[in-house]
Amino acid sequence: MDVILQILFLLISAKLFGELVERAGYPALIGEIAAGILLGPSLLGLVTPNETLEVFADIGIIALLFVSGAEMNLKSFLERRNVAVTTAVAGVLVPFGGGILLGHLLNLTQTETLFLAIALSITSIGVSVRILVDYKQLNTVLGTAIVSAAVLDDIIGIFLLGILSAVAMQGTTLAVDFLPAGLLVAIIFLVLFVIFAPRLLRWLFDLARKTETHEMVYSVAIILAIGSAWLSHAAGLHYSIGAFIAGLILGDQIRSDRLLFDSLMDFGFGFFVTLFFASVGLLFSFTRETFLSPYIIPIIVVAIAGKIIGGYIGSFHFLPRAEAFLVGLGMTPRGEIALVVAKVALVGGIIGSALFSAVTVMVIVTIIVTPLLMKHGFVWAGIREKE
Repeated sequence: MDVILQILFLLISAKLFGELVERAGYPALIGEIAAGILLGPSLLGLVTPNETLEVFADIGIIALLFVSGAEMNLKSFLERRNVAVTTAVAGVLVPFGGGILLGHLLNLTQTETLFLAIALSITSIGVSVRILVDYKQLNTVLGTAIVSAAVLDDIIGIFLLGILSAVAMQGTTLAVDFLPAGLLVAIIFLVLFVIFAPRLLRWLFDLARKTETHEMVYSVAIILAIGSAWLSHAAGLHYSIGAFIAGLILGDQIRSDRLLFDSLMDFGFGFFVTLFFASVGLLFSFTRETFLSPYIIPIIVVAIAGKIIGGYIGSFHFLPRAEAFLVGLGMTPRGEIALVVAKVALVGGIIGSALFSAVTVMVIVTIIVTPLLMKHGFVWAGIREKE
């Protein structure tokens, strides 16, 4: 089927399912993922993953994180750095340890166990942010704790991915001289970006306001988001890191222009973000091997429990216990980076198709289950939607 027609079918179905799910009181992303599962290779086979959809999905995650960063208050974000650091560290160490233990219990090889521990350690910042946006909790103390910890989790995840890549290239022997180089580039990029990007991005944005073309500010905002995301990716980090930091830097200027902010929201959520979550559903597999795998249930249990416990341990010193529990829930979904880790391991011969399929199912399940758990968690904690 023509790729344009595939995108059309996917967008219509995702928006329709998202609306139905939202009317039932749950986040639209569940319906969008369900549309991908229905139209994807597992069921109807009308839409298949392809390079064009991957590009749109990447732009979707860039738009989501840029707008989310712009919606947050930079000062508040920096003030809550302590809870972010402790939550991120605990949110990685606990599921990483759980993955090591589970690997031994399942009699996996040493490299398979390392892969599993890494895959279980990474939070999907895109999914976490979308849930908080849907529940209007992004700019709260709870939301800031989840997002900032998820950002740091992604950075830690890139370092762990470097370790896995070294294992894939060198066999079971870690390439010690390879690891610091990739990590050093990422650290240098982050330091330079944080030092120089604020002044440069704000200057370019102010320059755009002085132009005669009325849509120039809108175009420049998108250019800066995509450009920052590309620089982040070129440095070995995920697109989302650069996009989020750029949005955070430009937040005050973007929020002061309500028309611009609303236009960017429509740009992202009206098309690209929807396709990103629908494309997640395309990855789901209903093969006999997948559902008969003895790995699936233990991996899902450890994935959910590890993040909840880690997030709670990292944040309960700073937040009420009910909110600390919700932080753990908010860090539960895995996403694009976990899938990248799985793909690297499969291509590198570190894991087989059974473990790859089990981790893919875990990613899908955590993405779908987390919004449901958080909805009831907000009710349990007595947290209402912010108007």
